Formats: sequence, structure tokens, C-alpha cells
Amino acid sequence: MKTLKTHILLLMILFIIFSAASCSKKPQKPSSKSENQPKPLPKVVEEIEQDALKIMNTADMLPYFQRVIVEQKKIEEKEKMEKMQMEIAKGDNQDQTKQEESSKDAQEKPKPKTIEESILTELLKKEKVASDENQTEKPPKDIAETWKKINTTIVGIHNKWNVLEPQLTEQNVSLDIISGFEETLDTLTKHGIEQNYFATMTAANNLTSYLPKFMPYFKKEIPPTVYTLKYLTRNIVLQAAIENYAMSQESLNQIKEQSQTIKSDLIEKKAKATADKFDASLINLEKSIEKKDIHLIKINASIVMKNIMLMIDDLSKPVS
Repeated sequence: MKTLKTHILLLMILFIIFSAASCSKKPQKPSSKSENQPKPLPKVVEEIEQDALKIMNTADMLPYFQRVIVEQKKIEEKEKMEKMQMEIAKGDNQDQTKQEESSKDAQEKPKPKTIEESILTELLKKEKVASDENQTEKPPKDIAETWKKINTTIVGIHNKWNVLEPQLTEQNVSLDIISGFEETLDTLTKHGIEQNYFATMTAANNLTSYLPKFMPYFKKEIPPTVYTLKYLTRNIVLQAAIENYAMSQESLNQIKEQSQTIKSDLIEKKAKATADKFDASLINLEKSIEKKDIHLIKINASIVMKNIMLMIDDLSKPVS
């Protein structure tokens, strides 16, 4: 009888222990769908793109700025000479001389910027880089001011990269892509310090080629290929500016190849008209490359960029 009671008591103790243990365990939450979805694209990616475009836009103004600074100095020297002559001149014709001087001052201003003095300006306007055109095109008193702005922006990209790089590593972005971006950023920094305006523009554009390679690892609204098309369009003009028309054609061929999926997406979004305009603009751009006419290339490339920006707008709209 004692043995039976002992067994019953042991069973009761074990039951109490197991009951307590099961109560202490927290119920497991079912894994939420958000845990399985990729993280949103970090905002800093877009900020780096805008900084790179800003560098290209500012650097593209340098030939114009340099010419205006030289012309402005000549005008100021001439005005000083005329002022000295006016102070020496005495007599009844003094008022008439002042009027003639005023008329000359009104006419003697630096000439406006010409199409030869810019490479990417018109194209970048389609990307809405220069929101305040008058401020952007206002020449500085010293060209060093412009280079200071460029190099300050480059330092800003280094700081933003310090924020972005750990996030890319966390998402297992290829080390080759990460190191490629870093090397290009170092090249951009070198050219900025050396004040090499064309090399600075080219390196800044090359930097944007890595951003679409980051995007597939995150949740994105716009297909990354669109940003590759933007990079290639700029590259067409940059290569044509140094008469490397073979490379311009190669970039155009890449645009044709990579834009196929984008055009399919546009048709799904009922934006076939945009796809058709894009195709037409590519045909005109190719003709200008065949003619090796840099001015026509600049114009037609800017139209291609305008259509790419329309793609972005159309692809951002929900399917109706």
C-alpha cells in the first residue's frame, strides 16, 4: 500500500513539474511575412546618386566659369583705365563722356554660355539636377570656389558611404561590387583634388553605375535597370566628347539590350506610348553617333534621358 501511495505521489509531483514547465514556455509567434521580405532600399543610395549628379553638373560649368572670369577681369581693367581717363579729362564734354562710358558698360558683359562649353548640362537638366538654374550658372569670382564645392560634395559621399556600406554587407552584397564602388570613389576623390574637370565628371558618372547593383538586394519600387540606362546615356555623351564614338555605340547597344524588360513593364503599366517614344529617341541618337556629331549627340541624348525620366514616372504608378 505504501508503495502504491509513493508511486501516486511521484506521479503527482512529475505532473506538477511538467505543467509548470509548459506554462513557463512562451508561445512561439508565427514568422511574419515582413521578416521574409527584403528591407526597403536605404535612402542614402538616392542621396549618393544626387550628389554624383551634382558633382557632374558643377564640374560641367567649369569651362564656362573660367572663360567668364578671364573676360570679367579684362572688363574691370578696362573700366579702371576709362575711369582714370575720366578723372583726367576736364571741360564741357565731361557729361557726354560719362554717358558714353555708361553705354559701353551696359554692352560690355561676358558672353553667355555656348553649347561648346558644356557636355552634360542639357542632359542633367532632364534629370532635374539644377533646380535653381540662375544660381547654378552664376560664375564665382575665383574658380577655386567651384572646386571647393565639388570636393566638399565628394567628402559628403565618403560620409554617406560609411553609413551605407554596413547595410550592404548585412544584405550580403557581393564584395566585388562593394570594392568596385570604393575604388571608383577613391578615383573620383583623386581627380577632384587634382582639379581635373573631365576626369571628375567621368568618375562621378562611373560611381552611379554601382547603385543599380546595390538595389536588387533591397525592396525597390523602380527596376534597377532604369538607373543603369541613365548611367549609359551619360556615358554616351562623355565618350563622344573625347571622340570615342565606338564606346558611345557600345553604351547604346547596352541600352537597347537592357531596356527590353523595362519596355515590357511599361506595356503592363499601359504606358506603351512612353516605350515608343524611347525607341524613337534611341534611333535618332544612333544616327547622331554614326555622324560623329557631338552637338547632335548632346541634343538626342538629352531626349533619351527625358524619356527615361518618363519611364520612372510611369513605373511608379499603380497598375489601374
